[in-house]
Amino acid sequence: MSGGNDGNGSSWGSRFLKVAGAAAATAAVAAGVISLLSSPAAAEAPFAAPRDGPQAHPDDHNTPNNSSDPEELTERWKKPEIGWVKVNVDGGRDHDEPSAGSGGVVRDEHGEWLLGFARKLDPNINNAHETELEAILTGLELAWKRNYEKVVVESDCEPALSMVKKGLVHKLQRREHEVVECIRKLLFAPKWQVKLVYVDRSANRVANRLSKVARQLPSLQLIVYPSPPDPICNKFILEDKNNDNGHVYAGYF
Repeated sequence: MSGGNDGNGSSWGSRFLKVAGAAAATAAVAAGVISLLSSPAAAEAPFAAPRDGPQAHPDDHNTPNNSSDPEELTERWKKPEIGWVKVNVDGGRDHDEPSAGSGGVVRDEHGEWLLGFARKLDPNINNAHETELEAILTGLELAWKRNYEKVVVESDCEPALSMVKKGLVHKLQRREHEVVECIRKLLFAPKWQVKLVYVDRSANRVANRLSKVARQLPSLQLIVYPSPPDPICNKFILEDKNNDNGHVYAGYF
């Protein structure tokens, strides 16, 4: 297991400057008006239209499933197109503990694990949407640093995706405004293609699991995993790779 630390005192804005620099901001302006795409396969703009399904999440949209019965998947994870990598991300809070965390996984066109990440967050600072935005930004930063040229980012939090798509005009919520602007600049950065896509929670199981792993970490340090960190992640990875064979169930959340 390998790890990295962004120096928790730094702002989201300064984190982005280390990754993309001023050139990305210029590219964001040149990219023009952001449009919704009807198909996630298109690459001209970074947003794919949300699929039919829930258009809003409760504040704690990643509250663990306490049901003892397996829940059949309503949507399955799909491998990216040849030449692309897929970054699934998730973030959430649990009021009972309380705890918060963000996590994600990068997989190739064969469904193979390339890397995963988890970061514990402060539940007194980060609301549910902020944890999702943090996961999106971290996933993009890691993909950028590894020089992936074609990237699909999938999230199950439509409100967070809407913030990124529309941008935040006002700065009443400064933390959200900073991270949204960092994400938007990375999406339009030169030398790569990025698509940001909404998926159902059942197609986002590995990232969901990693966001829960993050909540149990001893510090706020970013942890990067070269392989699945626990048997549940490994189980979901194998099921996603072989999702054409029989029924797959979304238990063990």
